[in-house]
Amino acid sequence: MPNDRPDSLDLVLARSRPQQGEVPAELGDPRNHLVFDRLPSAAGGSGGAATLLTEDSGGRPAVGDRDTVLGIVVGAVEPVTPEAVAAELAGPQPAGASGTDRKGTDRDSSAYIPEWTAVSATPALAPRAERTRLVRRNGRRVRPEWVFPPEDRSAYYPNTYPFSLVGRLFVWWDASQPNWSWWGTASLLHTRTIMTASHVVPWGSANWKALFVPAYYDGSSVHGTWASSWVTNARGYNPHAQGDDMAVMRLAVPLGSSLGWFGFRTYSSSWQNLNVWTLPGYPHDKDSGNRPWLHLNFPITDDDNDGAGVELEYRADTESGQSGSPVFAWFSGSPDVVGTHSGGEDNFGEPRQNVAAGGNALTNLLHWARANWP
Repeated sequence: MPNDRPDSLDLVLARSRPQQGEVPAELGDPRNHLVFDRLPSAAGGSGGAATLLTEDSGGRPAVGDRDTVLGIVVGAVEPVTPEAVAAELAGPQPAGASGTDRKGTDRDSSAYIPEWTAVSATPALAPRAERTRLVRRNGRRVRPEWVFPPEDRSAYYPNTYPFSLVGRLFVWWDASQPNWSWWGTASLLHTRTIMTASHVVPWGSANWKALFVPAYYDGSSVHGTWASSWVTNARGYNPHAQGDDMAVMRLAVPLGSSLGWFGFRTYSSSWQNLNVWTLPGYPHDKDSGNRPWLHLNFPITDDDNDGAGVELEYRADTESGQSGSPVFAWFSGSPDVVGTHSGGEDNFGEPRQNVAAGGNALTNLLHWARANWP
C-alpha cells in the first residue's frame, strides 16, 4: 500500500543474513559480455543480430572488420510521454506482452530477493582507492550537484543484496568507437529491466550501445569478469523536467533472475523528514567512479510537482556519475525505490539541494517495463 511507513532501522537490521549458497554459475558465462554485432550501415538494418564470439563459432567476425563491434548496437529510440505510458497501462496490453511477474500477480511492484544471496541493511565499507585520473561524463549535465559539508558519503563493497543490484552503466554514443562516451548509475528493477535517468540515454544517436555492470568494483563486477549485460532497448521521457528525468533499459541477459531486483512505489508526502532513505552510486569525484559510494539514512525534505513527475528533494551528497541512482527505503522487508537521482538545483532564495525524479511517472514506467520486458 502506498501509505505504508518505511521500516525502522532495527527491523531492517533484523532481516540481514549471510550468504546462503553459491553465486549462480550463469553470472560467470562469457556470453554475457562477449557478443559482437554489426553496425546498421553494414547490416542494412538497426543492428541487434548479436552473436557470441567463440573459438569454434562458424560466424566468427573477421579480425579487423571495421563494421563489427563488441556489444549490441541499439538503433534510435523514440521517447515517450508520461501521459502515453499511463494510457497504455490503462488500455489493452500489446500482443504477446505479459503483465504478470514471477509470482503470477498482475501489476506487481515487489522486490525479489534470491535465496542464495546475503542481505544487509548497510554494506561493508571499503577503503578509498587512490584516484588515478578524474573522469567526467561528457554528456550534458542537467544541473550542478552538491556535496554538503560535512560530507557523509562512504565507499562500500557491493557483495550483499540490495547493494549488488546497483551498477555502473557505460554508454557509447557511437557503437563503433572503442571508448565509452559517459557513464551513469543504474539498478535492477526486474529480470531484464534497469532504471536510470533520462539524460543518461543517448537520445538522437542511431547506433549507440550501453553496458550495465552490476556491483561494479575496481574494473569489473564483484560477481565475476563476465557478470554484465549489453542493453537492447530503452524507453523514457525526453524532453523532460527534473521531476520526470527517468528511463528504463532492457538487458540482453536476465541478470535479475540471478541477482534479484528492487521493488518500487509512489512516494507519499507522509514520509517527509524520515531518516530512512539510501542513495548509492558511482560519483566521478570518488575513486574516478571505480568504486560505489552511498549516503545512508537521510530524509527527503520536500516533494514538488515538476513536469509530469515529482521532484524529491534532499541534501544527500551526490556528484556527476550518480545520475540514475536509486533512492530507496525498506518497507515490510522489501527495498523499494521511490525515485531515480537526477541532479541538483540552486534556485534563488532557496537552499541548494539534490533531486530525484519520482511520482506516478516513475511507477507507471516501471510497470510498463515489467509488463513488456519479462
